[in-house]
Amino acid sequence: MQSKAIQVVGWLVIALVALLAGVVSALEVRGALEREREFLAAPVCASAPVKASACVWDQKFTVRRADTHRGEEGKAPEAELVLPSGKPWTVTFRSADPLVSEMKPGDAVVGVIWHGQAVEVRYADGRRQQTEFGPVGWPADRLGGALACLSFGLTALVGSLWALIVRRDRRHARAAAMVRWHGVALGLTALLTLWAQSNNDWPLWAIPAIWGPLALFLLATMVVSAIAALRSDVADDPVLTLPTGPSPVGVSGLVVGAEDLPREYRMSRGRRNGLLAVLVAKMALLLLLVWTEEIAPSWMRLGLSVLLPLVLVVFFVRVPRSGTLVSGTGIHIRGFTHTRRVAWEDIRDIRAEPLRGAHLNALLPNVIAYAYLTGGRRKLLLNLNSADYDMDHEISFLRAAWAELRDTEFVPEAPVA
Repeated sequence: MQSKAIQVVGWLVIALVALLAGVVSALEVRGALEREREFLAAPVCASAPVKASACVWDQKFTVRRADTHRGEEGKAPEAELVLPSGKPWTVTFRSADPLVSEMKPGDAVVGVIWHGQAVEVRYADGRRQQTEFGPVGWPADRLGGALACLSFGLTALVGSLWALIVRRDRRHARAAAMVRWHGVALGLTALLTLWAQSNNDWPLWAIPAIWGPLALFLLATMVVSAIAALRSDVADDPVLTLPTGPSPVGVSGLVVGAEDLPREYRMSRGRRNGLLAVLVAKMALLLLLVWTEEIAPSWMRLGLSVLLPLVLVVFFVRVPRSGTLVSGTGIHIRGFTHTRRVAWEDIRDIRAEPLRGAHLNALLPNVIAYAYLTGGRRKLLLNLNSADYDMDHEISFLRAAWAELRDTEFVPEAPVA
């Protein structure tokens, strides 16, 4: 309980920092937008300015050196440019791409001078990059940062305070966790929207136009997930008489009977979090790919942007509830969409079998369990596997319960191929 309280306090601190960063970014949006508009409307200087001026001037330079400073913490990419007179001019950039990483000594470039600073460097073929003083793109960066930080900070703050106020109720704790993790999804969605807008050169209004509907969808799923968690009657830990996870050495030989029911098999929290991390990473990579590369039409991009978060929410809500419940009336297999009940008299065998291809993925169990039914059909016993349980012990227990509770005369069938 104390460790969970510490985690919630950590969430609270992160939420407050994000809110502070979001407020700062939001306050900078207006100033950055005015500066960008001023630059785009600035007239061309009649001649080379001798002092800082509000007009723009294209100055020819020759690249002497360029250094991306990759792997050097605290150093920004920079290039040393040389005027026709031989005077050097050092220019610093926000990132190494797309221009600094391709600069070579002797290259001829043009620097755009505004208010006495080089705000942009470009090649004759049209390639260009803003320097650290460049005003173009700053409003979008500030707006995207504000949306990401504020949306995450507010939801994480609500979820953290909720968990602290009602910290002894597991259902409320789970609902609060749903709220916090949806805040993460809101922030990531804002960052992906900003990335898509920047890479496709969309106007500034595209950021709220794309992010707004996605945020409303995520907020709706957040409410649904929180309500489902509050109505859930399933505890965080599996309902087992014996400890969850692999049985201790020496216990695997003990076979118990129906008096130890009910018994529930669910995925361990560690495996669930690992699968979630992999799923989030793959979804983020897929969205990044479809929004930054010209490989999919717009309708597919928007469709994936809605569908993938929905899949993530389903994973959040349903996976903790899915599993296999063994009771006196039979085996209940709770899947993503429905629960299937198998009566004891309909079962002909319960077996542990190796999972093909498990060696290719460390998150997959090596052994899983099936209940074989009348007619040769079989049903997978969800989450009863070697990754979380001692299979010899659990299969022995299930067979003992089956032998005790089936109320019809059992006639063995031929083995299933």
